Amino acid sequence: MRGMSSPQGPTAAPPSRRQMLRHLAQAAWAVPALSLGACSSITKAPAASAAIGNAHWATGGTAAISAAVRASNPFAATAAASPCTLSCEATIGPCHTTSPERIDISDGWDGLPMHLQLRLLDLQCQPIAGVLVEIWHTNYTGGYSGEIVPMCNNNAADTERQFFRGWQRSDAQGIVRFDSCYPGWYASRANHIHIRILQGAYDASDAASSWLTTQLLFPDALNSAVFAQAPHYQDKGQPDTTLDSDNVVGEEPDKSAYLWDVQNIAGVLLASKTLVLRNSLDDALCQVKGRMPPGPPPGMQGGPGGPGGPGRPPPGFKPGGARPPLPPGVQAPQS
Repeated sequence: MRGMSSPQGPTAAPPSRRQMLRHLAQAAWAVPALSLGACSSITKAPAASAAIGNAHWATGGTAAISAAVRASNPFAATAAASPCTLSCEATIGPCHTTSPERIDISDGWDGLPMHLQLRLLDLQCQPIAGVLVEIWHTNYTGGYSGEIVPMCNNNAADTERQFFRGWQRSDAQGIVRFDSCYPGWYASRANHIHIRILQGAYDASDAASSWLTTQLLFPDALNSAVFAQAPHYQDKGQPDTTLDSDNVVGEEPDKSAYLWDVQNIAGVLLASKTLVLRNSLDDALCQVKGRMPPGPPPGMQGGPGGPGGPGRPPPGFKPGGARPPLPPGVQAPQS
């Protein structure tokens, strides 16, 4: 484990509040880890929280993701249980819009480098090849890209961009891979990534026929560590929402089905999950138990699965806020 060095000698200054947070976060991660291959990996608690031994986080966005990380197989030591349990539906939310076909979805944004792998299985635990998987999430400021509901953008210029949106098709093993950066948080939601698994060709419409629309979140302890330690994230402070108070999964007594399995590999986050799809689009879907009532938030149009998914405009999450510097080589859109 990479440790923090303490000031030496009688003249050492008392630790700052940020240093104390870092020490506390590192102590929280200082637990035995289960070795999977040569990687620094995870220990799964009953609630599927993840303990990461290495508190160091890399910078540089997706450019810092090595070929070794991309070639890793987090599913090799985790054979699917039989019978497989159907994954449940969650709202598409108000912040969905068109996604391009690509593996690197960062659009040049910086942040904690994150490699995602999703494995798709059927109810017989067999891999599903050739299925279209779309994902989208926020940048480290907690804002989405695209021309969507205004509350979703942290800056008006972001309406012309497509950062942290993309889709791919599953390979012969039922796996899709994306390069990205750890998402930021915004009020009333725990850190999460949206996922939609479509039938046939890509369709940007919220009402497109899908095998599954859901969300996967990150363990509270991981969120606390990232926002205490990682560059770009520290200045935002700690998330205001935990898994138990989250609008979408807060009422689930066991949230393990909705949490990414995570590993820290030399400062890069590897997040993976197995999703189980129904055999037919006519089959009923289970629903995630959240804290929001059904229907659109106040003042918004839309119905189930459209722009009225759970999530009222969160306090303090307004368009037109201060925008961080653009990543190197990225130009601001012209009006």
